[in-house]
Amino acid sequence: MIVDVAIPVRVPGSFHYLIDDELGCSLKQGSVVAVPFGTRTAYGFVLGFPKKAEVELSKLKSVKEVLVSEPVFDEAMYEFLKWVSDYYCHPLGEVFSTAIPKPFWNPKKPSKRKLSLSSVLPEEHLEPVVSGHELNADQKKAVQSILEPQEKRPYLLHGVTGSGKTEVYMQVLSSVIESGKTGIILVPEIALTPQLTERFSKRFPNLIAVLHSDLTPKERIQQWEQITQGKAKIVIGARSAIFAPIKNLGVIVVDEEHETSFKQEDSLRYNARDLAVVRAKLQNAKVILGSATPSVETYLNATTGKYIHLKLPERVNRRPMPKTFFIDIKDKTQWYSPEIRWLSMGLFRAIENTLNQGQQVMLYLNRLGYAHFLFCGDCGHTWRCKNCDVSLTYYQNPPLLKCHYCGTQKKVPHTCEECNGVKLETMGLGTEQVQKALVSLFPKARICRMDRGVIKGKKDLENVINQIQKKEVDIVIGTQMVTKGHDFPGIALVGILLADASLNLPDFRANERTFQIITQVSGRAGRSDVPGEVVIQTIHTQHPVLVAASRYEQEEFYRSELAARKVFHFPPFHRAAILRFQHANPQRVQAFANQVVQILQKEVENRFPKCQILGPAEAPISKLKKMYRWQCLIKSESVRELQSLLKLLFDWEKRQKSSVQMAADIDPVTLL
Repeated sequence: MIVDVAIPVRVPGSFHYLIDDELGCSLKQGSVVAVPFGTRTAYGFVLGFPKKAEVELSKLKSVKEVLVSEPVFDEAMYEFLKWVSDYYCHPLGEVFSTAIPKPFWNPKKPSKRKLSLSSVLPEEHLEPVVSGHELNADQKKAVQSILEPQEKRPYLLHGVTGSGKTEVYMQVLSSVIESGKTGIILVPEIALTPQLTERFSKRFPNLIAVLHSDLTPKERIQQWEQITQGKAKIVIGARSAIFAPIKNLGVIVVDEEHETSFKQEDSLRYNARDLAVVRAKLQNAKVILGSATPSVETYLNATTGKYIHLKLPERVNRRPMPKTFFIDIKDKTQWYSPEIRWLSMGLFRAIENTLNQGQQVMLYLNRLGYAHFLFCGDCGHTWRCKNCDVSLTYYQNPPLLKCHYCGTQKKVPHTCEECNGVKLETMGLGTEQVQKALVSLFPKARICRMDRGVIKGKKDLENVINQIQKKEVDIVIGTQMVTKGHDFPGIALVGILLADASLNLPDFRANERTFQIITQVSGRAGRSDVPGEVVIQTIHTQHPVLVAASRYEQEEFYRSELAARKVFHFPPFHRAAILRFQHANPQRVQAFANQVVQILQKEVENRFPKCQILGPAEAPISKLKKMYRWQCLIKSESVRELQSLLKLLFDWEKRQKSSVQMAADIDPVTLL
């Protein structure tokens, strides 16, 4: 008996093995087996039972052991994961190992557990669904449209911050569950999961499963079994929840669909938002993409009719949007003091007035630590990471120099390692420095930080969120963590300290990301009966992106950004892929990158005229974790041509057996 097996290795295709009839009779598509692979034993996922082998039977090796006989995926999931493998040019075995929790197939812990993906609780065992809030006219229209049975297109639920998108999701899910189907809700960060889970659990008691990377292996198994046994009707989680083995799928919700954290940035580089659209189509389910600031790609799809564009133009109870004020921080007369240039007198007074009225303040700065870097005032030497081509971030409490890429850290020196000078100074601003200054400026205020420097896990996060919601905190200082959909009714003032920082990144999405961040963080203000205010400190008060965000002129921003993308052949008008090369030897990686681009250029000239190759060039961060990095960008009018070109390249690479690591990032969200 011949078995077709997908093995989690960086090799395309699957492999044929023999198995005796007695052992083979227990196998099904989706079983997990141990097989000889080279000089080692590997595990693999059974794809099928071909009648003919690729080679002579005498050359085939035999399956060693059946690890899990009951399927770990069904036919619908197999079709979906096969699509993922083809689109992202990633080996099918590795796609399976990414999508399915390791405890179910890891050979170090062989499991004979029987997972039945088809067992579903009888209808009478379902818990009753609690009714929700009264919807306004726009929300009712959105729900009715989404529940229209004949409509198969994806939906963009485009609602301003605080417009009640979550209530629309709940009403849709209520109808979906009552019809005997199930749902998946994707959120961009683990940070959002506790809040959302609590709200949904109250509405749908005992029907919720949660999946994200912060779960322990035991918790993950428990949640996975709740889903496979049909007890959970709604799965809430971060990007990996798109692979949840839920049956009778009725709807997938992608909340904050614009967020870049839906993109996996290593190994299988998938975008969970895009996979939600694909899975919904394959399984005849609805998909809702929700955002106050849709991605440029999603916005174009909605305005051209590929998606259905549903708008929630007003906040719940018609609460006004926050009023926005600009302060030109390059004007020295605006500075609070020569020592505290990052704080304007205007923002200082706004904080003071807000605190005096018993309201809360949120300050946004996407910089960790105390300062960007430490330098010698005598010779100018800066401390840089030995493993990465970046400066070490300076932390004051406790005093450390840290690399945010590889995790390297070292004690702060007393003298310069180059000239032995003692005049050591810092440059730049971080959340730690902001907190220290505010403690002295507002000694009675209760101040907390919401960033990865202080929040190490879900417990820390839940504590901070609870403190803010209970008004046990007066001033919140945060990085992008604070922009991601949190509902803090007490926040009356938002201050954006360095609004220009993200505009200057060498990335075609810099304008888009800045517009989204300014709009999202501004939306944290004024979500209760107290009107909100936003103060934007910038050196470009007339920058069109900042002006559009401050005035909530979304159509103007998207029109301008789409026009620029079209001129320069960037997504969404052309598809893109980045080829990234890395090696410990800088000359070797450069030579290999040049060789690959030469091959690509020949193929483009001869067979793929709709593709364009840019590069190779050193990556913006040219060294990371001791590896030197080069990259090239491929743009194409045709997805098929792009995929065909990449498949040819990977077939060539397999024959080369080069020590240089090469990876393709399809539809990249950043060029850094």
